[in-house]
Amino acid sequence: MADYFDQSGCDTIELVCVKVRQLSGGLLDMFRISLFMFIVFGMFGVVSFYLTPYLLHKGFEAGQIGTIMAVGALVSIVSQPFWGYISDKKKTVKRILFLLLISCLIASTGLFAMEHLLLIIVMYACYMFFCSPIGPLAEALSLSYAQEHRREFGRMRVWGEIGVGVSALSVGYLVKAVGIDKLWIIFLSCGAIAVMAALQLRESKVTPAPVDLKALGKLFMQRRLLWLLLIVLIVGIPHRMNDSMLSLYLKELEAPESIIGIAWFFGTMSTVPAMMFAGRLFRRWNAIGIMTIAAVVYSIRWFIYSATDSAAVLIAAQVLHGATFPLFFLATIHYMMTIVPAELRATGQSAFAVTFAGLGGLVGNAAGGYAIQLFGAGHAYAIGGALALIGAAALVGTYLYNRRL
Repeated sequence: MADYFDQSGCDTIELVCVKVRQLSGGLLDMFRISLFMFIVFGMFGVVSFYLTPYLLHKGFEAGQIGTIMAVGALVSIVSQPFWGYISDKKKTVKRILFLLLISCLIASTGLFAMEHLLLIIVMYACYMFFCSPIGPLAEALSLSYAQEHRREFGRMRVWGEIGVGVSALSVGYLVKAVGIDKLWIIFLSCGAIAVMAALQLRESKVTPAPVDLKALGKLFMQRRLLWLLLIVLIVGIPHRMNDSMLSLYLKELEAPESIIGIAWFFGTMSTVPAMMFAGRLFRRWNAIGIMTIAAVVYSIRWFIYSATDSAAVLIAAQVLHGATFPLFFLATIHYMMTIVPAELRATGQSAFAVTFAGLGGLVGNAAGGYAIQLFGAGHAYAIGGALALIGAAALVGTYLYNRRL
């Protein structure tokens, strides 16, 4: 009897130790991926928000800058699904992320060294080929961690938004102090830190079945997925235009780089509550309903931008970013998880990014840049507001159709 209780006690202690190790390992995974999201999205913010004023400083016009950004978006349409497929096929995200980060830093040195328009376009295309898949792959890894440890994805993804906000604000003041021509030093420094953070990541234990090309073809034959991606494109066009052209708009209003940083700091930090508490929202509302609300608020936001020529109003309206992008993004990912097979999750994540950031960026940057140059920012943002309303109407129609099924 004594031996029985001794053995039972040992088994209990061993079970408790295993649980403690699992818990501590899960917390460490959460910390590492959250830190990586903070750093790598902060790195993205350097180029996303300050490449436009950097190119203006070099003497390029709005239409030319829009063309540069559009070419990068076009490349991302190919690179994101390509690297997503490679990641799914090889069953590794960490090694792909490390490779992409190193290649991205190498390409960026060429981008910042070029002076001629054509060479800048070529080097920006190379940069986007390696850089644009990093975000979707990091998000796919975060989703796997969330599934493995039963945590909310939004609570990890929010650190990416915080990183963007901190980067936007701090880089704005750095650029004001040292000059916009030193942007390359800031970016390479952030990139080196991101590489070190990537080395600390662990592959997720969630290992879905291997992917094959036949399954990939079937994925993009799903009418529900294609319809969803069309709506994502409609809503994404003005969003991506704003990502690149808000800096240009503020520069036209003679705002310094530090004001650009403040505008994006307000915008990105406003996403924190939505990211943190999105899980509760999803338990009460369905994903299509949340996407519809986000699209309506998008429309209100763009119409406000179209009606003002005040930098202060633009900065204040940036707070609406918190009720648009995070809700639309998380709800779309949540909905996609119900229609995309588990073994194609990274590919599905890339499909969303390709549509929203790639195709949306291609149209938004090219058309938006020339629209601002020819007609002014007000008209460009008014078109964006109309597109967001069309997206909201399509989502309402989708909700009504789904209820009939």
